[in-house]
Amino acid sequence: MKEEIDFKAVAAQLAKPQGEAGIRTAERMNMSNGDMTRHAIDLLDCSSGDRVLEIGPGNGRFAAYILSKGTGIQYTGADISETMVHAAREINRHDIEAGDVAFEQTDGISFPFPDESFDKIFTVNTLYFWENPMVQLAEIKRMLKQGATVCIAIASKSFMKTLPFTPYGFTLYSAEDAAALLVKNGFEVLHIDICNRKVQSAADQEMMREEIFMVAR
Repeated sequence: MKEEIDFKAVAAQLAKPQGEAGIRTAERMNMSNGDMTRHAIDLLDCSSGDRVLEIGPGNGRFAAYILSKGTGIQYTGADISETMVHAAREINRHDIEAGDVAFEQTDGISFPFPDESFDKIFTVNTLYFWENPMVQLAEIKRMLKQGATVCIAIASKSFMKTLPFTPYGFTLYSAEDAAALLVKNGFEVLHIDICNRKVQSAADQEMMREEIFMVAR
């Protein structure tokens, strides 16, 4: 008999990967979200010398992709999971030793970085878990340099509501909902990109995922 899946536990690991199960979850997320993350990074249009912050980088597999966008780029990843910060530091240890990459554990609400620290900030598939988006968006705005850009990427509400784990702690957004949230909190939405991408579900079924990428300043 096939073992029954505990979807509440799946949701908890997606929100905050922990322990050995969290390490496995992060690797699966890298596979399912890799193209989505790279697309978000591409939309940021990073330049040489940029300071870039990723909120919720998991095990930091895409730090090297950001560094490849130019010379002298400084990347920082901030994650709520101690397990993920430890894994990210191990995976990226050479770039950390070179002074190009850093990972910090935060509570996901406030961040230990000075005002106007970053040229670019991005986050992929974390908005669902934000407990207080007004506070968290205010922190992003505080950390961005004047005129700098942020990219927030999520899968759409219409797709996410078909998944069995999203009733457990997820807040779902349409493109209109997410854009309105940004505008309400003082951002100017520059561009909304919507992609439909084939992904594999946890049950190894092929699905079309609608992805929303919002670039704002």
